[in-house]
Amino acid sequence: MDEPRTKLLLIVCDQGVEPDVMEALKRHELPHYTRWTDVQGSGETGLHEGTPVWPGLNTMVMVVLPEEKVEPLRADLHEVRDSFAIRPGLKMIVTDAVML
Repeated sequence: MDEPRTKLLLIVCDQGVEPDVMEALKRHELPHYTRWTDVQGSGETGLHEGTPVWPGLNTMVMVVLPEEKVEPLRADLHEVRDSFAIRPGLKMIVTDAVML
């Protein structure tokens, strides 16, 4: 019997969007995750270093999930991102995962 295919999803988002991202994980019945807060970085929305010159910080969430849940979650997170008047940074990286 084949093992179910799993994916590793990394979500990087503006810190202000974090509650919405966490709520999306609940809606999709994904209770297990690892979250890093106060993450600094540079992306399409600019530098986020938590300083007066470069304000703002990011959050990064790592989730291992069944392959079939990736697309519904991606669509939900894009709706979250697009619901803001000014589009916040929110990116997803998906790769294969092997649980050992």
